Parts: sequence; C-alpha cells; structure tokens
Amino acid sequence: MSAPPTEHAIFRLRLAAIFALVAVVLAFTLLLKETAYLFTTFMFLGPALLLVAIVLLGWNILGELREKKVL
Repeated sequence: MSAPPTEHAIFRLRLAAIFALVAVVLAFTLLLKETAYLFTTFMFLGPALLLVAIVLLGWNILGELREKKVL
C-alpha cells in the first residue's frame, strides 16, 4: 500500500487546481462578454496560470515517482 501524500503535495495540488479554475473562469467570462480589458487579462494571465498549474502537477508526479523508486 502507498503512503498518503504529504502536506506539501496536497498544497501544490490545491494550488494547481485553483490556478486552472481561475484560467477557465477567465475563458468563460471572455466567451460571455468580450471587452478589451478582459481580453488582455485573459491573454496574459490565462496561459501563465495554466503553465504554473502544469508545472505544479508535474512536480507532484515526479515526487511520487521518486518516492516509489520508479525514477
């Protein structure tokens, strides 16, 4: 049986989920009402938030693989 995730891993997963959710909310808001300010915010923050979420998820995956001696 595997060990439960650490507090840091849970924090990174929650942070990744929040960043991804904010990016999706920005996208849906832009879909409903397009303004110049919202479009600019989405274009700068959307990809950055998704990139940070992917990095955090990758960090967790690598940590778990190292913990289980796969890597």
